[in-house]
Amino acid sequence: MPSPASTTQRALLGLLSIRAWTAYDLTRQMRRALRWAWPRSEANLYREVKRLVPNGFATATEEGTGRRSRTKYAVTDRGREEVSAWLESQPPAPPQVEFEALLRLFLADQGTVDQLRRTIAETRQQILERLEEGVVIAEDYLHAPPFPERAHLNVLFMHFSAGFARLVLSWCDDVEAEIDTWPGTATAVGLTPGTRRMLEETLAYYRTTLDQYNGEH
Repeated sequence: MPSPASTTQRALLGLLSIRAWTAYDLTRQMRRALRWAWPRSEANLYREVKRLVPNGFATATEEGTGRRSRTKYAVTDRGREEVSAWLESQPPAPPQVEFEALLRLFLADQGTVDQLRRTIAETRQQILERLEEGVVIAEDYLHAPPFPERAHLNVLFMHFSAGFARLVLSWCDDVEAEIDTWPGTATAVGLTPGTRRMLEETLAYYRTTLDQYNGEH
């Protein structure tokens, strides 16, 4: 019996439901569009693409291109049904953050403040590089969207990615300003005026947001 589709396979099937793709095109689309929500290594994506065919979710057709050939994948009815059933299932998995800089911050007292500064600076640069890619994609959708019939969905996805980028950049600025006041990460710094203010703001946000949403529902 075929094994159940993984979430990554379902994402790939969703892309194949838009049109047929080669494995290279699929991985490129995942990097371009979905890495904000479902980041996966290129090697992992290629493996998942190849598993779609034995499970009956997709077909594979060899196409000749000059002296080279390529494999194009197309979704099957079973593959479409798998995506539809997944979208119907409740509830979705809870949101998760895979953010190595945050983990390094948590353990920064085992290193140096300069190491933490580099981590934050590199994280900011990574986000800025993604924003440069985002400018190209957003301009495409304003002037010549590659999939105009899906613009209403793709723009909402981009709106999230922009908000996430804004959050991370603001967090980087706050962390840099705070750690500039520390003698080091390994020192018993404790609660500083800056982190106390952040803690109070965080608690206030938790409470007001919960009150707002609990009151509406």
